[in-house]
Amino acid sequence: MTAYIILILLCLFTDFVCRTRPGSFAGKALVVAIVSYIAVLTGFRYQVGGDYTHYIEVYDFINSPYIDRTYEEIGYRILTKVTYAFGWGPRSVFIISGIMLGIALYVFTKHVVDNRFWGFFLFLFVCGGSFFSSLNLMRQYMALSCCLVAYVLWRKQHPVWAALLFALGVSFHRSLLIVLLLFPLRYCLRRNRTMTIIVIYLISFTVLVFGMDSIIAVISRIIPSWSGYADIDTTASRNALALLKAVIPNVLLLYGLTKRRSLLRDRELIAHDPYRSLVISGTITFAAMSICFAGIMILTRIAEFFAPFYFVYLCRLLQVENRGMKMLLSYSVYIYYLALTIVTIFVMNGNFVIPYQMGWEA
Repeated sequence: MTAYIILILLCLFTDFVCRTRPGSFAGKALVVAIVSYIAVLTGFRYQVGGDYTHYIEVYDFINSPYIDRTYEEIGYRILTKVTYAFGWGPRSVFIISGIMLGIALYVFTKHVVDNRFWGFFLFLFVCGGSFFSSLNLMRQYMALSCCLVAYVLWRKQHPVWAALLFALGVSFHRSLLIVLLLFPLRYCLRRNRTMTIIVIYLISFTVLVFGMDSIIAVISRIIPSWSGYADIDTTASRNALALLKAVIPNVLLLYGLTKRRSLLRDRELIAHDPYRSLVISGTITFAAMSICFAGIMILTRIAEFFAPFYFVYLCRLLQVENRGMKMLLSYSVYIYYLALTIVTIFVMNGNFVIPYQMGWEA
């Protein structure tokens, strides 16, 4: 637990430094320190995360001539075989995933987030649940790491390189393909913003009420390893308390959408420039999925692809507020996400990340 508390305190301190001295060397150094620390915690963990043992087994399966286990995506299989060929062992894959996540976070934070909110964004990534999920969903976050860097390349008008990196991410986890839905959603938001948002929320509440077994059946065609979930009554197994986690994100989203003269005309969020308008699409998708997938872990993991866009949105929301409201919102977000982390991670041991142990301590 100490390792995580240090990380959270480091994010809070970085937020203070970045807001008081935006763009300073100290702020940049602290961002590097945080992403490096995240890379170390991710790469050198031992028996941390619910899928840790599973990934060790998968490593052995892929490299065993006697076991036919091939449903993992080709990129992950190739990476595993390369590390095996070099004799690095299964834990080397964790180290590579940590490096990928650290680099992606740094690139995304530096190029997408305003320098005054670098620390705030990293705090949201940690206490918003993404970091702790990454310790349990390694392949998915390797895919997300590729996606975040691809997004930066796309914003810088390098679509070919962005597409290649995105394809690499898909080769680690095919569910990343769902991110492509942001493009038609962006088009719909431009044509009729209000109606599009209403329809999205109607769909999310409909799925919440009537269930989603059919959705899992569709997903399992793309990700064969999920085929076992198709016959499970997922609605009946829903954790109703998890619906509470959807309240605050949606309240903040809807509050921001009322600011028609600021956020809804923000060039970073909903501009007509095709390279600068996916943040609001990702934010709405994340908020809607947090409702319809609440309490069903196998589907909430999909929403995590869109969480970074939502965190950027919160940074922009603070950026356009006056001084008084900026402080009120900041402290409200601090309190909510700190409480969420304490309850779900420190008390309930979500994602099975406590106690934290380094590999050399084993």
